[in-house]
Amino acid sequence: MIRILLIPSSDYLGHPFPQRHNQIFERIHDGKDFEVHVVRFNMFRKAKLSSKCIIHDFPLEFNTSRASAYYLLNAVNHIQEILRIIKHEAIDVVVAGNLLPPFLLELYKRISHLRLPFIFDLQDYYPTSAAGYICNIHSLPGTVVRGFFEGMTQALIRMADAVTVPGFALAMYARNVRGRAGSGQVYVVPNGISEHFLKPHDGRHIRKKFGYDEEDLVVGYVGSIEFWLDMKTLIRALSKAYRDGLRVRFMLVGGRLQTTYAENIMKRIRHEGIDHITDWVGFVEHEKVPEYVAAMDVGTIPFDVSNPTAYYAAPNKLWEYLSQGVSVVSTPIPEALVYRSLLNIAVSEYEYIATLNKIKREKNARNCNWNNVEAYLRKQTWSASAEEYKNIILLKTRR
Repeated sequence: MIRILLIPSSDYLGHPFPQRHNQIFERIHDGKDFEVHVVRFNMFRKAKLSSKCIIHDFPLEFNTSRASAYYLLNAVNHIQEILRIIKHEAIDVVVAGNLLPPFLLELYKRISHLRLPFIFDLQDYYPTSAAGYICNIHSLPGTVVRGFFEGMTQALIRMADAVTVPGFALAMYARNVRGRAGSGQVYVVPNGISEHFLKPHDGRHIRKKFGYDEEDLVVGYVGSIEFWLDMKTLIRALSKAYRDGLRVRFMLVGGRLQTTYAENIMKRIRHEGIDHITDWVGFVEHEKVPEYVAAMDVGTIPFDVSNPTAYYAAPNKLWEYLSQGVSVVSTPIPEALVYRSLLNIAVSEYEYIATLNKIKREKNARNCNWNNVEAYLRKQTWSASAEEYKNIILLKTRR
């Protein structure tokens, strides 16, 4: 049996919805060939998710709502407990999608000559995704903080025995950082979809619940509403399209994580005068997400291409939208451009409006994508990604 210690990117049980690590490692843990141990960073306090993995709570933690302060205040406690777990549980490999705890662990390994394979899961562009929760990344303090996290991220990329990434843009970044360390040590393990997305769902009861009729064009967004988005352009486009006579409705399925970006977006919605055609659902159970997607006519990926967190992203909402035959509109992040034959690209409010009008004119737009992408989606599941990760772990732990 291979014993894995996962150092996740966030609170493994307290996050409002399953993240990449939940989706992959819940499928890897079988208690027979693979045993997954997970340290829980208890930042959200209340557990919202369940797990079949072996969860390790830290016996002593200083509580704070700010992620940066949390990791700094608990750095010593974290590394001590991680080392105890490695020894007590006879861990064979460490997989980490975090910065400070694995960085301290790698430093300790070099001092103590501890031999233990380390896989760094670079699931987004950490220098700005981490800095964005602390300050404005475009400010002077933001530049300093980004530089600090950039150095730590690149050090972990070079230290790791292998680097895994969800998309092509991050793979290029990691390979450039590793340089002579070996580009072959960077593996693309895609973000996927859960199996319950693999069949078309009936969204008519959701449309009825919110009072949408057949003539309404329901434009939706599913996911966290945070600083890496450019919601303002989309909202202005919806406002202008509505004033010009397009029967449009706006559905937001998701909410804030740590910053006030979501509150600012709600103010923007009121300012643009479309609060009466906006339904903010909040986070819903993951198993129910396909029903909400099926109620949409258009699924949006309004990522801010000037924000590196968004630029390097590989959003699995693309596949969640496509699985329900929904037309997709995305900003031109590299991952969207790779699959541009499956979606629409828009960067300005006028391009959004033109695309929405085109989708409105198309007949049977809700069903045409399903026939085109069904075969591909079956290869794009979290189960397929978990199998890929198993192979990488086996390769790195082979004695």
